Amino acid sequence: MATDTYVGPLGYAVFALPADHPLDAVAAELSSLTAQGRAVILDVELVSRQADGTAARRRLSASPALAAVETDLLLDTDLERIASELRDGEDGLVVVYEDRTLAGLADVVSRDAGRELLLGGIDPTDLDTLQEGEDR
Repeated sequence: MATDTYVGPLGYAVFALPADHPLDAVAAELSSLTAQGRAVILDVELVSRQADGTAARRRLSASPALAAVETDLLLDTDLERIASELRDGEDGLVVVYEDRTLAGLADVVSRDAGRELLLGGIDPTDLDTLQEGEDR
């Protein structure tokens, strides 16, 4: 988690999986990322699209490891947006996380009396625009 010397970027990812796909491998990978200190998992949710097109939050009770980090951070508008992107027969797996990749570097910098100054992210689609020579 965030410390006095470092707060990693917060992010999310949504993956489309076949409906009712077993989530054991997903749980194992998220556990590995946490154990390695590469990420703090803030929320995991499973979203489906109902026959009428509306979104439904599916409980992760079949996977106790994932259910333990299911915190319902998503708003109804988030659920609807995700559901609108799903194809028939898919569920959306949502992971909200803190990226801890640079936590060790932050510790080194803070030991040298430095501090975290700015934190941000870049939308990958913006990289294409920057590479095409658009003003930065």
